[in-house]
Amino acid sequence: MKLNQWPRIITVTAIFCAVISCSSNSDNSRKGFIDVESAVGKGSVVNLSEIASDIRYIPLETNAESVIANVWDVKLSKGKIYVSDNKYTISIFSEDGKFIKKFSRVGRGPEEYLNISIFNINDSNGEVEIMERSGRIIRYDAEGNFIEVIEKLLPKINPLSFVRISDFIVSSWFKSNRIEGQMEFKYGVTAYVDSLNIINEKIITSFSSMKMQQVNGGMSVYMRIDPPYLMKFRDEVKFIVAECDTIFGIDKKGDISDKYVLSYGKYSAPQGLDFDTYNNNELNFITLTTDFFETDRSLLLNFNLRAMAPEPIERTSNGLDWLGNVNKNTNVYATYDKRRGILTFLNQPIKGSMGFNDDINGGFPFWPRFAGNQEELLSYINALDIILESEKNPDDTFINELASKLTENDNPVIIIVTPK
Repeated sequence: MKLNQWPRIITVTAIFCAVISCSSNSDNSRKGFIDVESAVGKGSVVNLSEIASDIRYIPLETNAESVIANVWDVKLSKGKIYVSDNKYTISIFSEDGKFIKKFSRVGRGPEEYLNISIFNINDSNGEVEIMERSGRIIRYDAEGNFIEVIEKLLPKINPLSFVRISDFIVSSWFKSNRIEGQMEFKYGVTAYVDSLNIINEKIITSFSSMKMQQVNGGMSVYMRIDPPYLMKFRDEVKFIVAECDTIFGIDKKGDISDKYVLSYGKYSAPQGLDFDTYNNNELNFITLTTDFFETDRSLLLNFNLRAMAPEPIERTSNGLDWLGNVNKNTNVYATYDKRRGILTFLNQPIKGSMGFNDDINGGFPFWPRFAGNQEELLSYINALDIILESEKNPDDTFINELASKLTENDNPVIIIVTPK
């Protein structure tokens, strides 16, 4: 980009200026308390059987019609697997992997969508709801027939995800504004019927430092964009805002309350962090990513432990200057037992691989990427990766048996875990 043009914005993890009070309720006695500080240094390998009763590896049928491009999202509803890809197509399979049909209404017509940011499936009737990157939601019935368009909530926000609960929608979003060398970010979660009927919302304002650097003759700006992630569990939607120490919930009436508070103690992030400090993995403070999962017994969380990470993973990738750099991944998964009130960091069951040890089938370490409509935990592995792993581990009976059913050009294998 030319120097006389506006800088381009690259959304990489950066920093938040201050840890701010975000609680909606000052009565801490009613909140679940997650003691992060006491869990540091006490991690262990955790077996999948401690949180789950079953794990299934389902190869998706591959033929000329069913081929999937790069996977973006996976849903499970009423015995059907829905997979969206980077071609904005949703492929539908039975729960044993048999191809059923493809769904695509890409276009500029009044009943079509331009792209897919996220989609949801209604368990009761099979309806498909698609949110475009613009924030517009388009509804289709189970046969793909157009029902209606729900216009973007507000004109100046950037919607990122949505969940339907009761008779309203919950949407997460952000908006930004540059003020004297800083970026003001407003992160929000809004419960609404339409733009004229807002039931409730939670808005957090923060200021993020930026880093400017010349790249390939142009000026690039790096900043943090870390919006709330929505997790539906039973009749409630929960979310985390990165600047907060709180997990919030929205119930079926639209009421917002504090559900869990995280205590970092001496590992709390210092105020006034700049870009480089936040990304320095040699320092002694902890932050939490906004994506998480919930089961009847557990919260599944992802922390950046930085210098406290017991098993950092090193990988070579392009840095800010687009040269090969060795990056240290110091993120560590954790499980919080809701009944016992104990947080446990997960040590790697296999060096370089994070997640639960699959002691049920003897398969790959597992960590969910998506959630099913009935609280299932979902992930996937590309066929080629399974084949390569089997070649590295010729004595692993389970992986070799799975690989024997695949070719490198096959569709991914979907993993479905049933929580206890």
